[in-house]
Parts: sequence; C-alpha cells; structure tokens
Amino acid sequence: MSKKTMEQKIQEVWDRQEIEQLMYKHARSLDRMDGDLMKSCYWEDAIEEHQDPIYPELFSWKDNAWEFVPEAMKGFTALKATQHRISNILIELDGDKATAETYVWAYHVGEENGVEKEGILGGRHYFELEKRNDEWRMNYRLTIFDWNQNQDATAIWSDKVSDKYIGKRDYTEASYDYIEKHKKK
Repeated sequence: MSKKTMEQKIQEVWDRQEIEQLMYKHARSLDRMDGDLMKSCYWEDAIEEHQDPIYPELFSWKDNAWEFVPEAMKGFTALKATQHRISNILIELDGDKATAETYVWAYHVGEENGVEKEGILGGRHYFELEKRNDEWRMNYRLTIFDWNQNQDATAIWSDKVSDKYIGKRDYTEASYDYIEKHKKK
C-alpha cells in the first residue's frame, strides 16, 4: 500500500468538498425552483432515477437528467413550499470518478381539496460523479425513499403574518441578492 503525498491528500479533501457543495446546490435548486442551477449539477448525459411515494405523478423518472429538470420544476409549481436536507455524506473517490451516498429529508407543502398537506419523506441518494475539466458533476443519481408521512399541515401561523411562506421559490428569493452582494466583498 503506497503512502499518499500531502498534495494527493489535499486534492482528495478538495474533491470531497466540491462534491458536497454540488449536492447542496442540487438541494437548493429544488427549493428555489432554479432549473438552471439544477442542470448545472449534472453532466449533459447524466441519468436521473427518481420515484416519489407521495407525489408519483409529479416526480417519477428514469432517463436523462437534463430532461428531468423541466419536469421537476413543473411538478414543484404544484407545491407551496419545499425543503430538502442532505446529510450523512459518504464519498468514495477513484481519481476523476466518485460514488456517494447521502441521506435526504424532504418536506413538501401542497394542497388537496382546499386543505394544506405536509408530505415528509426520508431516504437516500446514490450518486455516480465525474470530474471533467476540473469540475465535478453528477453522472447518475438514484433516489430511494425509506419512509414518508402525509398529513394535514400542522403549522400554526400568527394572524399578523401576511404571507406565511416568506421564503420565495424563484430568483426573487432574498438569498440570491445576499449571496451575490457578499461575493463582491
């Protein structure tokens, strides 16, 4: 077994960090309904394999990831709010290729027959990733859900709140201006 040089170790740390950021950007793309950001996470020839146990009519796919993006964005318009969390990230590097597993926790608020519903899902993502021209992107993503809850929404909002969904699901979200403004400093 050969010892890795300090430069190789630093490169592996850098690659893992780049892959983690890619996964977080993908989650953000869903919550902000940012199709351009979502596409930027996949290589053009990538495959997305996704089944949703709560909204299978909105989010079922096994084909080209770039073609999945507009379908995913269209599906998310039926929801009032979403939040995706990625954790327990395990990355296995092999030069310019990598595999990874993460846990995913997804929260969706939709409406059925005039009643707000919460769909909460827990599962895992499996990734195959590749670095091309010094940039990591996904070649393949498989989503497997292990559990879900679907119930009437339980949120309690003050009567003084005019818009209970303050966070926006598009480019008008304050975080876009915040991030851009602070990049320039």
